[in-house]
Amino acid sequence: MQNNENEASGQLVNPWTSVWLHPRQTVQYVMDYKNGSFVLMIAAITGVIHFLDQATGNELFENWNIAAVLLVALLAGPVIGVIGLYIASGIYHAFSLMLGGLGTFEETRRAFTVSSIIIVIGGLIWIPDLLILGQGNFSSDYDFSIGQLGWSMISLIVNFIVGIWSLIVLIAAIAEVHRFSAWKATLAVILPILILVVILLVMIGLTAPTLF
Repeated sequence: MQNNENEASGQLVNPWTSVWLHPRQTVQYVMDYKNGSFVLMIAAITGVIHFLDQATGNELFENWNIAAVLLVALLAGPVIGVIGLYIASGIYHAFSLMLGGLGTFEETRRAFTVSSIIIVIGGLIWIPDLLILGQGNFSSDYDFSIGQLGWSMISLIVNFIVGIWSLIVLIAAIAEVHRFSAWKATLAVILPILILVVILLVMIGLTAPTLF
């Protein structure tokens, strides 16, 4: 009887909507009811979105048309996304264990997947971005109209909110799977980011003098 109740309650969870306000419940649902193909699908789509984000204003894509950028994003993005899933999950898992976490790598991987659902939903803004801004998405000196400038600001704000919220969801999901406090989960998520920032700053500091 208890199993039937759990299954019934699980079916009431829609991870695409519950993730926004109930990340702990969502990560439990994903662990209990979603298989590996769901995890890989989210990672693949996230990779496409991240590829497009990185292509924005990138000199490499200055002379590419939109169709070419989208084609490369669809081909390379999923590979980048899946690789990123395992690398990021491995890093967060290692830091979580150092802080006394009790979760498995698979649980950490699914926690990261839950936070990526936010990225996938937020990535839908690329549809109006491509329709409204066109080639301006990938050009640093594009002559935007006032309307396009207005939309680019809206898009920037939406992306900022999505990024922050996905980070908050990741912290809640890590806390859930590793069975420790929110502040430990925050450290497990923030410390790798801070270390990466410090490394980048050091690299920039070491290479900057050679540029002048």
